[in-house]
Amino acid sequence: MDKYVLGGNLDADILFNWAPWGELVETQAELFDVAILKEISDRLQMEFHRGHAPGRDMPEIPRNAWSTKLLDRYSHKTIGYDLPCLLSAARPSRGRIMLCAQDPKRDGSESKLTVGTFFGIDSDYHRVRRHWGMMWQLIRRCVLAGYDVWVTDAIKVYAGTNVLRRDPELRALCFSVIRKEVNAFRPDRILAIGNDARDALQAADISSPVTHVVHPTARGLKGPLSERLELYWGALGGSELVS
Repeated sequence: MDKYVLGGNLDADILFNWAPWGELVETQAELFDVAILKEISDRLQMEFHRGHAPGRDMPEIPRNAWSTKLLDRYSHKTIGYDLPCLLSAARPSRGRIMLCAQDPKRDGSESKLTVGTFFGIDSDYHRVRRHWGMMWQLIRRCVLAGYDVWVTDAIKVYAGTNVLRRDPELRALCFSVIRKEVNAFRPDRILAIGNDARDALQAADISSPVTHVVHPTARGLKGPLSERLELYWGALGGSELVS
């Protein structure tokens, strides 16, 4: 969506899914009808700036908008998908950074396919809480340093613990989609967040260099989240990003 949301004031200095997001999201066509994804993006953009309404339900992708039959075998359960998002600002871009998590984990047993975002960035509540808030601060720092940031998952859908490890066809489709994202966005830097994200990017034969950091909720991690923020910032280049 290339039109600013009137009346919004949350994180008003950040542009959510502005151009060229409409072109980049075409990389998801093997999974879903892109027209539906654009409609969902419009809603998420509004909620990003205005906040979530009480009792809000996650957006859903109806089955007739699924582009692949490989999801059909999981249609009896809750499937998760995170819409890849582009965070930018009204200024010239110094470069492009991709942040890549593992997968769009979901709980629940209802028959539906729900749409979220990377570390819940569409939620004003999550953007200020714990590790979700720390990831948002990393994104903000990158954007305000002059970089456009693409946030996504290496494994595109979630249908239960380790389900895609046992489904080579759907896993291969996910790898095809993430390769298209990398080729379309052409990031200068890719940060894989967690071992599973790193392993999935390697298995997908991503040609661009990938830097790996531990997941912010990894077992055994100690110290304040502010230290993790500096760790991630340093892994991306730290002072080199603003020199």
